[in-house]
Amino acid sequence: MKIGPKVYWRKTTGEIIYITSQIESPWAVETTKEEDVNFYPQLKGYDQDQLEVLKLEFDKYTQDFQRATGYWINPETGLIEFAYLSGGGGTDPVYQTPLTDQVSDLKARQDSTEAAMLALMDVTTKS
Repeated sequence: MKIGPKVYWRKTTGEIIYITSQIESPWAVETTKEEDVNFYPQLKGYDQDQLEVLKLEFDKYTQDFQRATGYWINPETGLIEFAYLSGGGGTDPVYQTPLTDQVSDLKARQDSTEAAMLALMDVTTKS
C-alpha cells in the first residue's frame, strides 16, 4: 500500500508545522489526525482547532519539495504553494502553484489548442 504524506499546518497563518513521511509497505495503515497528534511530538501542544491537515497523494510534489526554497499552505484556498529560486534576485519569497501542476495545466492547454488547430485545418482543407 502507498500512503502519501500529510501536511499539518496552522489555519490562521498557513505555517507548516510538520509533514509526515510517505510510506510504501504492505503493512502501511492510514492514520487519523488524532492518532498523528498523539504519535508525533512535533504536533503536541498545538490547539487542535487551529491545526489543519492536507493529505497529499503518494509522490505528489516530490520534485517541488526538492526544488523549492520554501512552501506554505494558502489559508484562503487550503492548497500548498511553493517558492522557487528566481533570476530576479528578489529576497522575499514569491509563493505560487506547484510547478508540476503548472506544467500539467500547460500540457492540457497545449493538447486542447493542437486539437482545435487540427479540427480547423480539417474543416478548411475540405472546403
